[in-house]
Amino acid sequence: MGLLAAAAACSRREPPSVGAAPEGGGDRDGAGDRDGAGDRGSALEGGADAGAERALDGVPALLELAGKAGVVAVPLGALRPRPIMIALHGGSDRPEWACNAWRGITGGYPVLVCPHGVGTNESSLAWSSPADTKLRVARAIAATREALGQWVLETSTVVLVGFSMGATQAALLARGEPRRYRRLVLAESAYAPEPAMAFARPWATGGGERAIFLCTTFGCEATYRTAARNVARQGAPARLDLAGTNAHGMWDAVVQSMRRDWPWLVAGAEGWEAYAPAPEEGLPGKTETFDAP
Repeated sequence: MGLLAAAAACSRREPPSVGAAPEGGGDRDGAGDRDGAGDRGSALEGGADAGAERALDGVPALLELAGKAGVVAVPLGALRPRPIMIALHGGSDRPEWACNAWRGITGGYPVLVCPHGVGTNESSLAWSSPADTKLRVARAIAATREALGQWVLETSTVVLVGFSMGATQAALLARGEPRRYRRLVLAESAYAPEPAMAFARPWATGGGERAIFLCTTFGCEATYRTAARNVARQGAPARLDLAGTNAHGMWDAVVQSMRRDWPWLVAGAEGWEAYAPAPEEGLPGKTETFDAP
């Protein structure tokens, strides 16, 4: 199935009801995920070095990027610069929905950049090719740096995640730039399995470090279990997160299930050294682990 033709199959249909991040989760300097409103105010004028106790505030929690490049989930309350993370939405999806879901998973810790896909209908966006997606990611990152200035921590590696059609693109981007995208999450792209099945060797042997395969539907499990084994056999540990919803989307239960595995994914990752999630028990779903030989 072609990527554009698969757009309808990837639709999330409606945004998640994810609100604030879990209390205490995601940071040691109180970023959390508080609601933001109004204009940028003075919080960005002096950048992150304006004062040791000056927090990033006075901006929306979801900030629309200039030139319709996408949106960014701002780490409100941060006292120091934060690393960029890239989240690619699904087909017939929106960057705002992607940012809402992954912000809940990450506890509002990173500068979460959600690029705008292909299309003029804001409720039915897609992706066309890895080359075009790469340009869209670069444009969204540039707009984020322009908007947030010194609050963006410069790193040589970036955590990359994608849902459905966005996951097929994430696998292709990671295959082409394994040293940049060392930590990776592919969610629900088993309907078009080739990218997830084929990227393991070039990614793992090229510098990839850890990967999570996230299933929200039962039909995803067999393909993603094989993909996780492929990654582990090539030398990078992997996990299979089975959210157990049997519904194609980044729903609240999926967000909660991924909170179990997120600390493992970013442990030791560049820019995530201060990430300290709150302990959580009784999360839905289950995890299968695949260790490297």
